[in-house]
Amino acid sequence: MLFLTHWKLNEGLSPQQTNEIATQLMEDGMFPPEDVEVIRWDGTPDGWGIVVWEADSVQAINKGLNMWRAAADETAFFERTKTAPAAPVEETVPEQAAMLEQFD
Repeated sequence: MLFLTHWKLNEGLSPQQTNEIATQLMEDGMFPPEDVEVIRWDGTPDGWGIVVWEADSVQAINKGLNMWRAAADETAFFERTKTAPAAPVEETVPEQAAMLEQFD
């Protein structure tokens, strides 16, 4: 199942701190978790971005996000995250069209 996460870094962390945390998690093999495949991971100059990832459960995605939160100790790594199941639009549009035909 695909999931999409929109994230915003905590601006209270310095760029050095966020870089150290990210480097540590990736070098230690903690992110992404074994049961999660990152399809795309993009960041912006303003400290926000998205992750498109695939997992069999929401628990696996939660584990992936919580690793970042735990690695930042007392300070929140993210200002906010928003995560939801996702699907390619080219798949959902025909499904929605078929559903809408039932109302004609």
